[in-house]
Amino acid sequence: MSADLPEIDLRIDADNWLSDGDESRLLSLAHTAMAAAAQHTRGGRVDLLLTDDDAMQVLNRDWREKDKPTDVLSFPSDDDAFEDGFLGDIALGYGVVHADMDKLERPFDAHYSHLLIHGYLHLLGFDHETEDDAAEMEPLETKILAELGYPDPYCLNTEP
Repeated sequence: MSADLPEIDLRIDADNWLSDGDESRLLSLAHTAMAAAAQHTRGGRVDLLLTDDDAMQVLNRDWREKDKPTDVLSFPSDDDAFEDGFLGDIALGYGVVHADMDKLERPFDAHYSHLLIHGYLHLLGFDHETEDDAAEMEPLETKILAELGYPDPYCLNTEP
């Protein structure tokens, strides 16, 4: 597999994200999560946007025709940019991320890392729309998270 580490350009458009740590902490967690994913796939450059639910609703409506906010969206680059090492964009919406985190009783670091790994794998063409696709993507997410010491996000048990 790849030993190339991802490069991340972080943009924080919603100050609420800073309640989870300063920019350097959020970036460090992102590097750790995406580097773990890259060890099983490939590295590359990623633009990461931490924003609010209003912005996520617009993105979700305009790109997926779903007029509601969501937790994470991935926008893979085109083929030429991908070949040049730019994997694409990942956006996370503060409100939905935190509501789900609270509902699932997951610590911030584990939930944030899971969503970043999930988004990263989407940039590389992984999906979960069919049972076969999910059977490939979800165990890989679980394996990467376990390597980071986080529990299986698809299991109600909170032990790793």
